[in-house]
Amino acid sequence: MEHGRSRIAPEVIDCIAEAREPSVAELCRVAAQIWSDIRGTRSAFAWGELAADSSERLLSLKAAHIALTGT
Repeated sequence: MEHGRSRIAPEVIDCIAEAREPSVAELCRVAAQIWSDIRGTRSAFAWGELAADSSERLLSLKAAHIALTGT
């Protein structure tokens, strides 16, 4: 991790600080970041190449929703 660079997505900070549900765009950005952090270059598929019903995509979206809402 780079010094001074936060690993917490700004969308997470905004949603928690404002006590609001994330937008679809925020949810997708955080899910893509989670996917990238976990899979990185080890995956054969980039986030945008995963099928919409892929279990890995759905799991990343669930993790993003939890991070953004705390539930």
